[in-house]
Amino acid sequence: MIPVAADVWRITTPLPFRPREVHAYLVKSGERRFFLVDGGVDTADAWAALDTGVREIAGGWAAVAAHVVTHMHIDHLGLAWRVRERCGARLLMGRLDAERAAHADANPEEEAAYRGALLRESGAPPALLPPVKTRGRPTPPLSRYVPVDLPLDGEADDLPDIAGWRWIWTPGHTAGHVSLFRLADRVLIGGDAVLPRITPTIGVNRQRTDPVGDYLQTLDRLEAVKPVRVLPGHGEPLEEPAARLRELREATLNESDLVLGCLSEAPLSAWEVTRCRHIRSDLPPSVQMLALRETLAHLRHLVGAARVEMLEMNDGVPGFRAKGGSAG
Repeated sequence: MIPVAADVWRITTPLPFRPREVHAYLVKSGERRFFLVDGGVDTADAWAALDTGVREIAGGWAAVAAHVVTHMHIDHLGLAWRVRERCGARLLMGRLDAERAAHADANPEEEAAYRGALLRESGAPPALLPPVKTRGRPTPPLSRYVPVDLPLDGEADDLPDIAGWRWIWTPGHTAGHVSLFRLADRVLIGGDAVLPRITPTIGVNRQRTDPVGDYLQTLDRLEAVKPVRVLPGHGEPLEEPAARLRELREATLNESDLVLGCLSEAPLSAWEVTRCRHIRSDLPPSVQMLALRETLAHLRHLVGAARVEMLEMNDGVPGFRAKGGSAG
């Protein structure tokens, strides 16, 4: 448990996968009143770390009045059911992520079908389909569904009943990602929207047509509020966030340019472009799927920007080529 800003404490919980840890934040918002941001995956070790932190900082779970989750990924959402069970705090999350989480819980087999369809439409080798189709939820599960009490809808607003804090819609990493901002000292709790050492993954999803464009707009919104300290979901606080925001914009635009650089006169499938960007073929199926989704996101952004054209190839798979037939 580490104080990282006025009335804000960081509680780090372990992850059974890389990057090996994730941060939750406990924020004092009144006399003996706190709200929690994120949590961790649903493991005994993660819960023990979160439980110990809340007890030592707030004196117990009764002081936690609200639980805000920046986005629906299991390393941030997984302990929400335990928090609900322990203190009954209402759960707040971005509307699109709340809807996606509810849909995924009601249709648990749909994700495998969606991944399979993406692979087929991208021209991926048939051998990759079986491992993707059979990849299901981890055993034991690392998250349980909890209905969201208050979906946060729009671009920004005050956090309900939490004085001094606002939420900002910061999509890209997920469609409904939100960050939290305190105007008094310009502290931002950024989830995975702003990370100190790596760029957030930005892949295609079923809710938004241009997640790369969404992320560039996210950077616009964050630059506009001029945070002076960013508390990320992973890694150490950012003391010069303006410079990091510029780096993230440059990295995002550079990735689009690198994807564009794989194209020429002859159209390529999304899978061929993915292989161009990620040469190794011995990557696990899950990593290959992630690489494909990121490549598709950049291809669709380039199509929307009229830098790439999409056309159907002989086998019916969509093909992509640089506008005018050359990336040069």
